[in-house]
Amino acid sequence: MCFLVDESTDISVSQILAVMVRYFDQRKSKVIDALLDIVEIDDASGEGLNKAVKKLHASKDIPLHNIIGFASDNRSAMLGINNGFQAFLKRDVPSVFILGRTCHSFALCASHACSQLPSFLEQFLRDVCCYFAHSSKRQHQFQLIQDIVESPKRRMLKLSQTRWLSRGQVIARILEQWDALELFFQAEIKTEAVKLDGAAEIHKTMANRGTKHMLLFLNYVLGNVDKMNLEFQSGYFRLGTLYATIADEYRSLLAMFVREVVLSKTLASIDPCDSSQYKRLDDINLGGRCQALLMREPLPDKEVKKRFSLYCQKFLVELCSQMKKRFPLEEDCLLVKLQVVEPKEALNPQRSVKSIAELAVCFPTLVKEEDFDVLQDQWQDLLYAKESLQNLSHNATSFWQDILIIKDGNNLVKFDVLSKLMCGLLALPHSSACVEIVFSQVNMVKTKQANRLQANTIADRLLAKRAISHQEVACHEWEPSSVLISDVNTGKCHQSHTKRTSQSEQATLHSWEPDIASSDTDEPKQFFLQLFLLYYSIGLPQGPQSLLTAIYSPVGLQQQQSCKNEMQVGTTRVA
Repeated sequence: MCFLVDESTDISVSQILAVMVRYFDQRKSKVIDALLDIVEIDDASGEGLNKAVKKLHASKDIPLHNIIGFASDNRSAMLGINNGFQAFLKRDVPSVFILGRTCHSFALCASHACSQLPSFLEQFLRDVCCYFAHSSKRQHQFQLIQDIVESPKRRMLKLSQTRWLSRGQVIARILEQWDALELFFQAEIKTEAVKLDGAAEIHKTMANRGTKHMLLFLNYVLGNVDKMNLEFQSGYFRLGTLYATIADEYRSLLAMFVREVVLSKTLASIDPCDSSQYKRLDDINLGGRCQALLMREPLPDKEVKKRFSLYCQKFLVELCSQMKKRFPLEEDCLLVKLQVVEPKEALNPQRSVKSIAELAVCFPTLVKEEDFDVLQDQWQDLLYAKESLQNLSHNATSFWQDILIIKDGNNLVKFDVLSKLMCGLLALPHSSACVEIVFSQVNMVKTKQANRLQANTIADRLLAKRAISHQEVACHEWEPSSVLISDVNTGKCHQSHTKRTSQSEQATLHSWEPDIASSDTDEPKQFFLQLFLLYYSIGLPQGPQSLLTAIYSPVGLQQQQSCKNEMQVGTTRVA
């Protein structure tokens, strides 16, 4: 089992911690991301997060040594070497596999690289969007110009630091609408509001020879980075191809400004900051569209062209430096060994891992050391069983499960230990993007109108939603099991919820009169109030006055406990 953790602040300024688990489902032959729980925390430091996660695992009777992998974002509170959560986790589980959020790392690399560009370029991207953001009149005028130049009718995008792909998308949209934007701002600079709205400055930047050239260069490079970012946001297993994908893209970026003879070295030995390895400025690869524009509209003089090329070179150098800093590029790193999880690599006679024990020793919870001999034999036999394997799917999640159908002469499973190891490795996380999806769902549940919902109430709703979705049916087609119906009728569901929910939360969610003192009759009150809300929401002829009288009158309080079970059955039937 692997778990993925992230912390955020919701609309009511409460710190919540979302914990998800990733495991390989043998019945469905695929990797499942499941929400474990959402808890509210007071301390978001590494030590505080460690205490919260330990408490959560203890409450659900999950031993920590079941954890084989952990993924989160790259904040110091999570991945700090000394006091981050991963440091505390490694003390309890020394063999845990830890990987920062790949998508977040790519975004940070691009952000650092953009800091090497002229400052006016970032401001230009922001100004273009802000000019249209709060004016429907301008948006309408811009649409008219889009019709004239036959440009796609699309709105300008906003540049955001928290959205990983926003910069590349904003640049691509501005280039798509370049002709329409030029005509629009030519007309805008003649209005009286120029000094306030900055239309003249935007038009000046667009007219400056070199702005479009730089945007085309950035669109070319960031487009490739965003493609990798999108690939590793996928929920499918990607860890087996992570090293090869990153290494190929890193080598491709180096080739844009580094001499060919240098690229024959190992990637880890190449220093992108070593200027002695650079190409001439005129030989830097700027992308096809940028090169074509330079031919049609050359820069004014040699000095401007040299400055432009230097900016592009600095951008590429910083991008490669950040990638080398954030991703393991050594040829003997664990990511290289994990490539054998891909069936194509495992069946290759020239595979990188000759002894599977090199990989198994890194994950002692998956295969015991006394089984290493059997594991090595099965790893070797895999190369000579191609005829038995030729009809199997070469998708990793299906292959290592389907391999269990192959049996030896004694009618025993031939690759049982190997399958157990590989199915366990399939659960290793390559990203924690799925946790971000949980926070988006939290924001849809806890809105401005329902801003007093507690963390465990939100978790209950999301867990119920995921329980239905895992059955791959629509909510209106879902049928509760007989066990669930029995638990509702006997009150087990209500008792479990009451146990998890504090009395203060019950008062916050259900109390109509907060100044009423708590007593032994609070639980019947809560039940009748819930029933009242149910009747009121579905329009049954049960007036508020009669129900509230039954709840709070002395006679009614004496009768509530005796009729509670009967009313629970009635509530179940109404629901």
